Amino acid sequence: MIKIKRLYEEGKDLFAVSDESPFYPDGKGGQLGDRGSIGPAKVLYVKEVNGEVHHKIDKPIEPREYDFEIDQARRKDIATQHTAQHILSAAFLKIAQAQTVSFHMGEETSTIDTDLAVLTERTVEDVEKLANEVVKSCVDVEILLVDREEAERLNLRKAISEKVGQKVRIVKIQDFDLSACGGFHVKNTGEIGIIKIVDWEKVKQNLTRVHFVAGERALKHFQECVTVTKSLQRTLTCSLRDLPTRIEALIEKIKSVSSLLDRISEEHAQLIAASLLRRKIFGYEVAFYEGFPSVAKALLKQPPADLLVCKLEEEFALSSDRIDCGQIVSKLRSILNVPGGGGKKRGSVKINMDMEEFLNLLEKALEVEK
Repeated sequence: MIKIKRLYEEGKDLFAVSDESPFYPDGKGGQLGDRGSIGPAKVLYVKEVNGEVHHKIDKPIEPREYDFEIDQARRKDIATQHTAQHILSAAFLKIAQAQTVSFHMGEETSTIDTDLAVLTERTVEDVEKLANEVVKSCVDVEILLVDREEAERLNLRKAISEKVGQKVRIVKIQDFDLSACGGFHVKNTGEIGIIKIVDWEKVKQNLTRVHFVAGERALKHFQECVTVTKSLQRTLTCSLRDLPTRIEALIEKIKSVSSLLDRISEEHAQLIAASLLRRKIFGYEVAFYEGFPSVAKALLKQPPADLLVCKLEEEFALSSDRIDCGQIVSKLRSILNVPGGGGKKRGSVKINMDMEEFLNLLEKALEVEK
């Protein structure tokens, strides 16, 4: 049973508060929180605030005792990812002498930040291989509860946080890793199945963030990769082995065609610049064009009138060597109440209307300018 002592609203969210709860809070130790139900209400999120547990629920309930149910499949996944993180962090320390600075578990992938400034593919392969050797060894994962003084004498992978009390919970993976941790873990490394590093990136100048998946998440990731690559193979009519070469060739061809299109557009813009439709507005010659975006882009570089107006997709672009486009855009924004911006020679406003309607509004803006 769980005893709910009060409810409160935070914006559109509804929370049920208890002094003690079987639901693990989100973010504690970098881990995801539990989901499930309290009575008739679904638990959507859990947080710990000043010693109390706050459960975000989907419907109001009365303050009293309730039966509860925890999503055990989710908890198993959390345990899998968390133990995988311990193994991966220990592997990085053994292979690359890299400490794990922080850990974050996401709903799809998880990350560890290591103090490696540079991470190579060879290091990733070696770390991943060692981590999965531990998984395949099917060693027991032990939970030890020891005094802080005793814990500090142990060869822990990371120093104990000052926030930890006099009793320290230690997670022991045979002689491979020993770490203080309060989160969920599997009982045997074989339960994890596989650990897969899926990406890495440089963060905070001298850190590397490693993205990984484990267990069912790794299987799902592999299935998605197979689906995507099979689709690409069918589209490009090639084998998996030839896929990178075919994509590279296609990208080069697109770049070449794009460059050719830009040159053609610029030549076309030069040919039509003198024959664009024009209108006199308060002494200014305003030329306007609506057509191919690439041609409009070329025309905007060298406006063939006092002011050039080009209609693009849900946007009007302005260009001028004589009138301050930034001021015109500012006036149009106040008239239309739409986003826009620009400088003295170029500007744009985000709006979808026909050219004639826009030119009438532009006339109002130029009237103020005049």
